[in-house]
Amino acid sequence: MSTTRTLAWRLALVAGGLAMAAGGALHPESDGADPLREELAVMTADPAWVPGHALTTVGTVLVVLGLWSVLRAGLWPTAVRRLLLVTTVVWALYVVETVMHLASAVDAHALAHGGAAPVAFTHIGLAAVLYPLSGLALATLALGLGRAWGGWRWLLAVPGVVGGLAHAVSVPLTLVLPTAELSPFFAVGGILTALWAVATGLGGRQERPAAVSGTPVPRVARAAVA
Repeated sequence: MSTTRTLAWRLALVAGGLAMAAGGALHPESDGADPLREELAVMTADPAWVPGHALTTVGTVLVVLGLWSVLRAGLWPTAVRRLLLVTTVVWALYVVETVMHLASAVDAHALAHGGAAPVAFTHIGLAAVLYPLSGLALATLALGLGRAWGGWRWLLAVPGVVGGLAHAVSVPLTLVLPTAELSPFFAVGGILTALWAVATGLGGRQERPAAVSGTPVPRVARAAVA
């Protein structure tokens, strides 16, 4: 197994986590007391919306590439192989939401003046489904890795589980409780998810090549992430 392949997933996860953290730091502030449409109008008009969400999108893509590299090369324990496949596919779908999230800036004027805002509300619709799925997938994978790796690497599971769960509930709670101040859920979810990616890229244990030889990625995995 080449050094490039063994390092690629680590570099992708670390770079992805750092990009996501930087993007989250640029996210415009919101006021839970305002209606959702008004909040979106203010945030999408903020000059930081595009660069912040561009970084988040790039970071998410890098995390997906890192997970796919691990899956393809069989570098993590066999016990989490199915969880890794599911998480890779779900996060690949989540990339679509991050793109629509970023593109919502085109509807800033329409949101502020009562016009149709198809991109922004497509983003909301996708987020209502993909935030819970991607958050739960991450939390489950992080927990599975903690169990499989054991030892001090159990600590790597903590930001993934807590961050994944916060990420999973953030959008549904926003839709159910539109006037509540739920920014902390988004912040915790974003920060801890980014931390998990960086920490796992730096400290995650890689299986020895001999341990995974003769165990190619299942045909369904290739089809799912192609």
